Amino acid sequence: MSTNNTLGTRSTQPEKARLGAVGENMVVSMLMQNGWDAFNANCTIKNYKSIDIVCLNSEIKETPNYPWKPVSALIQVKTSVQKNIPTGFTIEDSLKRDLLEEKVMGPYVFVYVNMVNEEWKFRYFILSRSQFIELLHSAHVWYKYDWYREKEISEKSPAGIDVKWLMGEDEPETKSHKAFVNPLKGVSCEDCWENIWKD
Repeated sequence: MSTNNTLGTRSTQPEKARLGAVGENMVVSMLMQNGWDAFNANCTIKNYKSIDIVCLNSEIKETPNYPWKPVSALIQVKTSVQKNIPTGFTIEDSLKRDLLEEKVMGPYVFVYVNMVNEEWKFRYFILSRSQFIELLHSAHVWYKYDWYREKEISEKSPAGIDVKWLMGEDEPETKSHKAFVNPLKGVSCEDCWENIWKD
């Protein structure tokens, strides 16, 4: 993608929506390249609640009792040019494990867009449903309770996930905070498309 495109260079709502749509369509393309059928749920209902993409894997059956029915994945896509990618949840939400278990419907794909050699490059980080819940919850418990602050943070603020956490990195202890031990245990989820089919 050439540099004369405004992708990610403006913060207006239409440009954010365009970036999100680009990310979703790139993910649909990647899923299909893996041999899976996929379609964008937002094509029929704008901003479909909790789901962006429906993906089907005909090689895996939902149950032995229904050999004709392929397993499906309800995927949420989050795209950003910032290294801290918003998740659609608040910090308050992220601290409530039960709420996440109820609201998260499937795997998450985080699309990080950055410019390399004057071209936009897309990186894909794929978390299974359980990986997403665990990372979001543990990271924000750390952010809320393990930082040395004089002023409390607003729990109504958006909860983000940093690209380095998606790469499996920990946060070392500093004067500002205790260490954060990443539940991904040092394993990057970049291009781990098979996580789509894990719980």
